[in-house]
Amino acid sequence: MNKSDKFVAEQFDINDEEWTINKCKQFLRFIQEKPTNTRIEMEKNDENHIFLPKYIKAVNENGKKFYEWKSEELDDIFEAIFQFLNKYYPDINKFQLQTNHDEKISEWKIKYPILKKLKSKKEADLQNDLIKEVNDKWLPGFKYLYNFEYQHAEYVGDLIFANDLGILVAGETKIIGYSPFQYKKVNEAEKQAINYRNILMDETKDKPEIITVIGCYFLKPSFLGNRKRFPLDIDRKIWNAIKKVNKSNKKSLDSDQQSVAPTTGEETLYNFEKGTEEQENEEIVKDFDKMNL
Repeated sequence: MNKSDKFVAEQFDINDEEWTINKCKQFLRFIQEKPTNTRIEMEKNDENHIFLPKYIKAVNENGKKFYEWKSEELDDIFEAIFQFLNKYYPDINKFQLQTNHDEKISEWKIKYPILKKLKSKKEADLQNDLIKEVNDKWLPGFKYLYNFEYQHAEYVGDLIFANDLGILVAGETKIIGYSPFQYKKVNEAEKQAINYRNILMDETKDKPEIITVIGCYFLKPSFLGNRKRFPLDIDRKIWNAIKKVNKSNKKSLDSDQQSVAPTTGEETLYNFEKGTEEQENEEIVKDFDKMNL
């Protein structure tokens, strides 16, 4: 048992995976709804299970029992939850996500030429680029197209992606130009991403295969290149925790592979250039935020 497996076994009830997955889902959604809270009332059966005792303590108050945690440890809590889900999220759910992805890709190939005529060609092209490059360039790990042109009452969302942890990204796309009035489009994209995320949170609350939803919007300003943003800080924290777990898993995989065959020079150069590009993107986004559009 490696260090990560040992940590997960000590911090979660791995003998009751269904309960633990449901508790992870409940906790994440509670925090997303009430990000400043540091306690949640325990349910009747909770005391018979292990749930992150390193960070989450069981406390009694006025005859009630609560899970309690420190807000400054949320990043570590999120990372631990995703470590567990990385190991125990059911394979059948991943299979269903892959099957749905294949169906949606087929549908997109038919819809894409139509969207270029019905709406902005540039935005349709941006969405097509996202679908093709989301796992490699935009949101590593979110390799499944879950849905697109998602209809809810009068609202139509742009794209939904999923990963192998059962997390959805509700994504809005927007083309931004040079005009000072374009900042209104950024605000519009931000509001749409939050609205889209909240709609999906509600509609997936009873779907056991969907753990939670985070909101994101994708911009294509001609003077900056393509960019992604998370309008809610709590969703950004979740994304950062997912990135850390992905990075940790990649290092572990690379280490295993290197014990058989060393990484080639080309692969090393590619990884370096990719990391540099991500750093430059973050710096440019900071500059963009300071601009008076």
